[in-house]
Parts: sequence; structure tokens; C-alpha cells
Amino acid sequence: MTATPNSLAIDTHLADALCDWLDCREEWLWYSIAALSRALRDGHSCLSLAHWAGDTPWAVEGDQGFRLPGQEEWQAQLAELPISPEDDAPLVFEYGRLYLRRYWQFETELADGIRQRLQPVTPMATTETAEVLTRLFPASQDGNETDWQAVAAANALFQQLAVIAGGPGTGKTYTVTRLLALLATTTVPDAGEPLRIRMAAPTGKAAQRLGEAVRQARSDLAGVVDAETLALIPDEAMTLHRLLGVIPGSIQFRHGRDNPLRLDVLLVDEVSMIDLPLMTRLFRALPDHARVICLGDADQLPSVAAGSVLSDLAPRPHPGYSVSRQQALAALGLNVPAAEDDADAADYLSYLYVSRRFSGSGGIGRLAAQVMAGDGEGSLETLQGEAADVHWVSGDAVSESIQRWTTQWYAAIAAAPSRAAAFEALAQFRLLCPTRVGPLGSVALNEQILRRLNPAGHAFFRGQPIMVTRNHYGVGLFNGDVGLLWPDEDNGDDRLFAWFPEAGGDRPIAPGRLPPCETVYAMTIHKTQGSEFERVALVLPDQAQAAVSRELLYTGLTRARRQVIVAGDAATWRKGVARPAERHSGLAARIFESPPKGSVPL
Repeated sequence: MTATPNSLAIDTHLADALCDWLDCREEWLWYSIAALSRALRDGHSCLSLAHWAGDTPWAVEGDQGFRLPGQEEWQAQLAELPISPEDDAPLVFEYGRLYLRRYWQFETELADGIRQRLQPVTPMATTETAEVLTRLFPASQDGNETDWQAVAAANALFQQLAVIAGGPGTGKTYTVTRLLALLATTTVPDAGEPLRIRMAAPTGKAAQRLGEAVRQARSDLAGVVDAETLALIPDEAMTLHRLLGVIPGSIQFRHGRDNPLRLDVLLVDEVSMIDLPLMTRLFRALPDHARVICLGDADQLPSVAAGSVLSDLAPRPHPGYSVSRQQALAALGLNVPAAEDDADAADYLSYLYVSRRFSGSGGIGRLAAQVMAGDGEGSLETLQGEAADVHWVSGDAVSESIQRWTTQWYAAIAAAPSRAAAFEALAQFRLLCPTRVGPLGSVALNEQILRRLNPAGHAFFRGQPIMVTRNHYGVGLFNGDVGLLWPDEDNGDDRLFAWFPEAGGDRPIAPGRLPPCETVYAMTIHKTQGSEFERVALVLPDQAQAAVSRELLYTGLTRARRQVIVAGDAATWRKGVARPAERHSGLAARIFESPPKGSVPL
């Protein structure tokens, strides 16, 4: 076969190699494998026949290209090949989905691990639990409306795996800090040892923010719970890679099935960012008795790599709780809706619905809700309306606006009187882009700003914000970590160092020891997950692109605490809001359905 007009070399090579392995050079099989390779690059963990059947994904102007078979014909063709789960083949066809065996193994292993942890557990005596819960969540007793934070914490007591999902400002870290205190008070570990609690997140920035938020929430608990309980709540989080133990030169980790992690409770934040292979390796490393609390925003972008684990675990709307769970929570003074059928209940899942940061009447909160509802016209009206916290800049004014923002926000960083003030200035504003490439991508915008702020073209200069682009375990810096070039004012040294915030204060790294990094006045929305800024300007590409989805727009605008500016073309905005980010996966079906959805008798 020859390369298709819009395929990559990897698609072609994989299709050639696997057709040779299967000793089948039928055109439909070659294109099936090429489509699977393309689907994996797009973040799907499999090729869904129902979605791709009859499609012409290689069509170009004037040439329709190859048309994939209809679903029934395609299923029958694949069923004739030795690629069932029991066959020793690099492809697996099962339940109407075509997988590379590696991803099929990840999906089935993770589904088994999650299913084993969905069995309910019995907490300690209800009266004692209710008393602790009342102290931790006093608002839950006012009787006016359901305290969803108290519901999430109490519900997690009954589950070895708990998923707590909510948007920005809904108090996720507030809730889980009190949940950890609740577990520390009501759980007796084996052998009477202190409860071992660990916290982790997928990136260094997300781990840093989780640690900061939990430390603040923990300080607010002084006097509410005893000092011994507070001491059990960790004040630091780490990256998942550091938690699992990276082995240089290997894709495996030190901790796994034969060397499990030493912990009783694991809190994992920003779960929407975690891909299928990494989540599988995490569950593989958990001891059998461990509780897992997964925290995140299910409306955010899914992981960059294949998979959509949080979305698979967090159906929207919540289907309701089982009758037995409803009764158990009622005994604690909490009222929750029951599912229409116990078989549809999601007892492991809790949503936080009330945002303390974005009120329903505020521009950002209203805009976020409209975007996730797919309301292009309504969201555009909000952007172009009179709300003080949202602002629209038309496409013909983008370049002028970037110059103004550079002068107003970014020039102030280098002019700051101290490193602390410079970091504060850096947090005031950030340019966000859907993509790296193109005239309005992050690379081009950073170059445009550098021409104004660094006309001499120095490799490093005072006030330069940088982002690490490759993990370096030797110096403890990780992809996505953001630092600032600044003199060592603590010791009166004018030489520039790269300073990175961490729990004990800013840490200096000599520029010569830095891993690969780049200037970061503008950054892609994907890289902002786990970050917050006072204001953001979301710069849309100059034409509608498949990369612009409602989840991407939602993620970008909810990075702002106080103000969102959207700059670009109205048609691009409408098309982005209308386009949901779709990930094909069999994970949820494997966990919750029997037989899994997509199975078709042949």
C-alpha cells in the first residue's frame, strides 16, 4: 500500500508491519490498521468500528480516498482473523473495537483493578462518624440544602475507590482535606500503626498546587481535630512518576505488583490529565487494602496521551445512588437522590456542584456553563456583553492587544523590585493558545513578545519565565514546571539563576544545569492544566481547527480567577463550542456493563 495523503509515516509503517505479521494484505485491513494508528495519536485507546464504519478519513479535495467497510461487513472480516484476545497477535478485536494488544492489556487490567475496588466497605459506628462529620462540615447541619462537600467526604468512607469530581472553585481540596481527617479519625490500620496517607498528581505544577492547597486547608482545621490527626495529613504531594519510582532508561517503575507502594490512602489530583497506561501502572502498584481517592474536573481536557479515565468514571449527570447507600448517608444526616435502578447507581462517585469562585451570575461561571452545554451563540453573547470578568477582542485587534498586554503585564515582571514581586507579577496574566503551531500558536506569540522584551536576543535575561519541557530527575525538575530567571538577591549575587517555587521556598538552579526548557509568556491550554492565573487571554487560531473543542475552551477560560479575555474570530469560537472532545474507549463498558457495550453477535 502507499501512504495516504493525510497520514503519518508511523501509520504506514505500522500497517505494513502488521499486515505482514498476519500474512494478510487486504486493502481493508491495511486501512483499518492505519486508522487505528491515527486514532491512538488522537488520544483514543482503540478504533471504534461503530464510529469509523463507512468513513473516508483520507479524503482530500478531488479525491475521496478509501472508504472503510460498513460495520457488519467490517466486523465479519475482522472476526475471520486470528486476533481475538486468546490469540497471540499484536492486534486484538473485541466488542466492536480494534486495539493494539498493548492498549487492550492496559484497558482490561485497569478495568479489573477498578472493579475490585468498587466493593463497598463498612466504616466505623455511625454515631461516631456523624459526630466527626458534623465538626468537619458544620454547614451540612443547616438543613436548607444538601452540602455536597459533606456528601463527597462521607460517601468516600463507604468505598475503597472514591471519585470526587467538580469544577474550579467547588472546594475539591477543601473537601478531600477534611475527608483525610475523617479517615484518619475513623480508620484503624492493620497492626495499629498510624494511617499512611500519600498525595500525588500527574505533573510537578499540579503536585505543588495540591500540596499548597492541602496545607492551607489543614491549617484551617487546627482546633477542629486533634494534633495527632492533623499530623497524619501530608503537607507535600509528589508527581505520579516520583511516587512510582522511575527507573532510568526503562518504561517500568520500581513499584508494581511485586513491589507495591507502602500506603493506606492515596489521594490523586487532576485525574483528567492521567492517561490509560499511567493509571494502569498506578493501580498495579497499589496494595490490596489501600483506599484511592481520585480528584478532578471531568469537564476538562482529557489526557494528552491515549485514554479518558476520569470521563469514563464520571458519567454526567450523576445517575444517583443505590438505595442502601442512600440510607447509609441518610443515617449521617445527608440526603442524596437514588438511582432509578440499583444496577445504574454510581455509589463510588460524588460531584461538587457549587462554585465558590464563579457564581452563576458572574461572567466566567456563566460562560463556562454555556461552553459545556454547547451554546455557541449564548456564550458569544456573554463574551460580548457587559460582564466585568469576561471580555471579547475581535480578530482584527489581536496583534495590537498582544502588544498592549506585553507592556501592561509582562514588562512589569523584570521591573519588579524583588523576586517575590516578580513571581506575583508573573501570576497576574498568561496568554493561552489552543496549539503550538501557526501564526497565533504559542511558539509564534512567545517569539513576538521576546522581540519586544529581549531585543538583544539573550539566551537568559532577568524576569524571563521558563517552562521545563523534559523531565530531569537528577535536578528534580519535570515537564511543565515553571520558573523565573532572577539574580540571587538573597546573597547579593547579580548572576542569574532559574528559580522554581516549592514547599520550602524558591529553589535556584544554575542555567547551565537546566533540562530543555522554553520561554513561557504564551503557553498551550494543555500545559495549563493544574495551574491558575489572575487573568488569562485565550487567543484563538486564525481559522477553525479540529484542535479547538468545548473542553479545551472550558479548560482555558477556567484557569482564570478574576478575568477572561477571548481574542479571535467569532466563527472559530462557535465551531469550537459546538465540537465536543470525543475519546473512544472500552474502559467504562468493561467495568460497568455485562456484556460490555459494543459487543455484537456474529
